[in-house]
Amino acid sequence: MSKFPIDTGIAGKAMAATGIVGTPNGIPAWPFENQTGTYGNLLNGSVVWYNALTQTGAQISVIPAGTSKASLEVKTNADFTILTAGSGYTGNIELQTTDSNPRSGTLVKVKLTVGAGGVVTAVEVTDGGSGLQVGDVLTVVEAGRAGGSTDCTLKITKVQRGIPTAGEAVEFKVQGCGVLPIAIDYITAINNITATELVICK
Repeated sequence: MSKFPIDTGIAGKAMAATGIVGTPNGIPAWPFENQTGTYGNLLNGSVVWYNALTQTGAQISVIPAGTSKASLEVKTNADFTILTAGSGYTGNIELQTTDSNPRSGTLVKVKLTVGAGGVVTAVEVTDGGSGLQVGDVLTVVEAGRAGGSTDCTLKITKVQRGIPTAGEAVEFKVQGCGVLPIAIDYITAINNITATELVICK
C-alpha cells in the first residue's frame, strides 16, 4: 500500500470520484482494499483533490476519517456484559433499550433468550445503535411485564465503528484547485461542482 503523508503532497494512488458521492454504506471503494468486485463509497482515510476554477459557490460535504462518536455501536455479544438478568421478559422478540448516558445517536435493540420466570439467559444484538460509550449501562425495555418484574441491564465493554450518517458530514466551501485539508472516509454531497472535477487520492 502506498504511503500518503498529506504534508508532502505525494499520492501513490488515485481514482475518479464518479459513483462515490452519496449516503455512507461501509463498503470500501478502493480496489486494493475490496477485491470482491462490488465496490462501495468508503474511502478509508483518502484525500480529495478538486478543480473549482470555473465554479462559484462550490461545496463538498465529507465525513472525516475515523468517523465521529455518533457512529460508535455495539455489534456482538462480546461488546457488553449482563449486569442483571432481570425477570418477567418474553423471549425471542425485538426489544428497545435505554442508555444510562443519553447523547445524540440511536438506541440499541436486542432479542432475549429467557428461562423460567422470564429471567434473561442470553442477549442477541439486532441493532447496534450509535453514539455509544464504554461504561454505558443499557436497560432492556418491555412493556406489560408482570408486577414485581426486575430489569435486565447490560454494561457496554467495547464500542466499534459503525456506518456514519450523512448528518455527521462537514461542509467545505472550495474555490480554485486544491486538496481538502483533512483525510476523509466519505463524500456525502457536492454542490456547484461535479464528481468529474474531483480526484480521490491515497
